Amino acid sequence: MSLIKLFLDICFFKKGPQDTPASNFLLGLAVLAYMIVGIVLLGLEGNWAGALIEAVAEGLMLFGFLYMTLHLGKKIPRLLQTATALYACDALISAAAVPLLAWVLVTPEAKAVYILLTVLMLWHLAVVGHILRHALAIPFFFGVGLAFGYVVVSYQIMMVLFDRTL
Repeated sequence: MSLIKLFLDICFFKKGPQDTPASNFLLGLAVLAYMIVGIVLLGLEGNWAGALIEAVAEGLMLFGFLYMTLHLGKKIPRLLQTATALYACDALISAAAVPLLAWVLVTPEAKAVYILLTVLMLWHLAVVGHILRHALAIPFFFGVGLAFGYVVVSYQIMMVLFDRTL
């Protein structure tokens, strides 16, 4: 429970990735949680095999982005803690989106749900920006800008890889 509280504290900007224990085991748990939530989110429409492949692709892209960013910022020693924080916080925020996305699938005209999903997406960008700010020792808004750039590029890559349209 104390680990969940730690990641919630990061999500609420009370702590940073530097407060995350440097543990390969914990990183593995965070990646597992990220994968499970990702598969559930992507599989809500029923294509579970495709959801698994897409979740793996997203997870690898996130790690690649983080590694490249920390390498360019000369902060590679922070990779383990930062990756753990990113995967765990993403899993927590994305888990909150599961019931909302399920609701949209059942009731597409529920406009309030879209507002809540937008708020979750903006919160997610802010949390990733917060984590990157601490990991790279950069201003918060630059971290948010990096997070936004990653989302745009990764979304485009996923659209091409998995032949999705808007």
